[in-house]
Amino acid sequence: MTKDYVWGIFVANSSSHFPNFFPIGMYTTRELAMKQIKALPREHHYQLLQMPLNNSFAYYHKKSGELVGMDAIHHEHFHFGDGS
Repeated sequence: MTKDYVWGIFVANSSSHFPNFFPIGMYTTRELAMKQIKALPREHHYQLLQMPLNNSFAYYHKKSGELVGMDAIHHEHFHFGDGS
């Protein structure tokens, strides 16, 4: 079975709390998303996530049961901001 994905661009801030980023675009291919990332302002940090459709990627802490992150997704970081 082939999995379908979307590529999401997120702005990342320096907060240490999850989630520390918010979405600004969704694309059907990595190439389209990268074209947009190259055109974005350089004073922010960005993340590019390959997210599966029709599949949960939530990661829960094994002991506390709290939602603490994402699992089984590909992501890339683009640090253009001031280094914070």
